[in-house]
Amino acid sequence: MKTWVRVVLLIFLGLFVGFVNGFLGAGGGMLVVPCMLAILPIDPKVAHATAILIILPICVVSGVIYAFKGALDINVFWPCLVGTLVGGILGTFILKKLKNDIITAIFSLVMIAAGVFMIVKAVV
Repeated sequence: MKTWVRVVLLIFLGLFVGFVNGFLGAGGGMLVVPCMLAILPIDPKVAHATAILIILPICVVSGVIYAFKGALDINVFWPCLVGTLVGGILGTFILKKLKNDIITAIFSLVMIAAGVFMIVKAVV
């Protein structure tokens, strides 16, 4: 694939993921990782690490906008922030130690579980 085509695809990927993240409040990593793996000849560990760095500014900007609009529950934010920071640090160290096929299997299972949960919540 030509470099300029790849750059254009990645820009559109960023636009799509940014929209979904801002609109739904989540889903960036579950979209970015599979798309990067499809578009780029990239190692899954690198894709996951890059997705985290891509999603950070999107989440900060979206979160600030939602906070200014009064759509933020501060009683939920702080405990989740602490847990997310600790979990993120632990996950980073574990990611380095696992093989790519294990990472892909875990990621796939998490995506399937999230999808099933959302379908059940929508129906019930």
